[in-house]
Formats: sequence, C-alpha cells, structure tokens
Amino acid sequence: MKIIYLLIIPIIVLLGLNYRQLYSAWAIWSETRRLENLANVAPDEFQNPAPLEDRFQGMLSSTFWNFTTINGGGKVSNESAWHAAEIAFDAGLTIQHFPDTSFQHETAKRQAPAAEQYNNATLIGGRGFRPSPSRDVVLKFTAHVDEQFYGTAGVVVQPAGTLQEDGFFAKPFDMFGFAVVGEESSFQGINGSLCYLALNWIPVKVNALPVDAQVSHDYEIRLRWISKTEWLGSVAADGAVLCEMHIPSFGPVEVHVWSDNFLVTSQPRQWWEIAPTMDVKFQDGGEKQFHVMMIEIFEEPR
Repeated sequence: MKIIYLLIIPIIVLLGLNYRQLYSAWAIWSETRRLENLANVAPDEFQNPAPLEDRFQGMLSSTFWNFTTINGGGKVSNESAWHAAEIAFDAGLTIQHFPDTSFQHETAKRQAPAAEQYNNATLIGGRGFRPSPSRDVVLKFTAHVDEQFYGTAGVVVQPAGTLQEDGFFAKPFDMFGFAVVGEESSFQGINGSLCYLALNWIPVKVNALPVDAQVSHDYEIRLRWISKTEWLGSVAADGAVLCEMHIPSFGPVEVHVWSDNFLVTSQPRQWWEIAPTMDVKFQDGGEKQFHVMMIEIFEEPR
C-alpha cells in the first residue's frame, strides 16, 4: 500500500498543479465535439444572404449591423458613447478609448455582464453566412490602430447569436479571425498583428502576422468548406495569404468587431507544467483608437 501511495500522490499533485491546463484541454475538446455534433445534424441545403457592406459614411449601416454594445463600469450601453469608450465616424469607423477616471476604484472581479474595470466596444453584424462545398464565405475590411494602442482589438467571425444586445453571451465564445494585441501583452508569446482560433474563450492556435498594425491594410478572412464538421480558415493582408488554420464548423456566422482594455500575459512554462498558462487582467491605458475604413461579407464561388 505504501508503494501505491507513493505512486498516486505525485500524480495527484501533478494534476493539481496543472488544473488550469487540464481544464483548458477539456474545454477545447468538449466544445469541438459540440460543434461537430451540431454540424452533423445541420441540413445540407443552405442559402446565404445577399452581400452586405458598410463604408461607414457618417453612420452604421442598419443592413449590415444588428447592434452595438459598450461595456464600462460593470454596465452595458447600446449608445455610441459610454463610460470610457466611444464609437465615432470620421473618415470611417473609429472605436476610441479614453482614460477611465474611476479605474482604480473599480473591481476586476468578473460579474454579469462584465467586470467594472472592463472597457469594451463591440459591433455585431453580417449574420447568416456559411461556406459550402461550392462556395467560400469572404469577409473583407480595411483597418489600422494608432500609435498609443494597447489592449486588444480585431475583426472575427463567430457562430451567429453568440453575443446578445444586453452584453450577455448566449453561446460559448468561439471565434476565428484577425486581432491586434498591444505591446504590453503577450498572447502565447505573441503580440502585434495576429490571426487566431479560440474555442469557449480559450486560444487554440495563435499565429503572428508580419504586418504593421499601425499601417492601414486590406484584410480578408476566408472560410472554406472541407467537410460538414471542418472548415479551412485563412487570413490575408493586401492580397497575400498569411495564415491558414483548420477550424470546426461554426454553422452560420456573424461578424464581431471590437476594441477593449484587456491586459494579457503568458506565464513562462515551469518544469512541472504540461503547458504554459495565460492570465487576463484589465488596464487603464488612456487614449487609443481602432479604425475600420470599410467592411463587406459575401459568398464567392470556388
């Protein structure tokens, strides 16, 4: 029995020390299986919507966008400005952040719908597109950030109906696409421009993109049907494909554009850990801007 205890105790300790990594692996596996099951029972016949676009000519297109939300101080607003963030239109869409004068007195504790220190502006639209054996789904946009950029921002696709107008998530947060991460952060050791896949909030794959986020580029996110349960997602800049990932089928997708004040840090892997860990906090970085000059989504014959 002593020998058995000597063998079991180290295993239990090792599992305890790696509980975050084990939970992440289980969450990714579980969400992948859920998406595969949904894809297998989805009807083969599917009609994509007509092409949608927004040139941000002084307002948001009511055809493209379903709603916007701004988080701040632990509350959600559907106005164009709230707390320490604003959605504005000056030669395109600009998501702006300002100093959060209450930041030091706010709590970082997660609560519904968001922590008080969390400042985020989100736009949800372009719903209802899904790739097929004969047609890709293509999302094009032009974007850049300013020199004071911090936190994260980006343009991704996610399962339609993931986020609600009240700021609550109706589905697990699965996403694929383009993001910019500030120099103060590290996403699996990467910051700057990147493409990534996340399932149930957890990063699965993160690839650096060799583009300067402060310079305006024409980006393209393409979803290609591989099978009922698997797609090929790619991100291109200025006509050059820079990233490809095999991703689970999301079903009909929606477009998610955002900018926030996350502070993401990747912890060095210790000798007893089976994988590195990542911490997500918040920061009051002051002023920053994320610009999107145009956006469009459509199906394209293969």
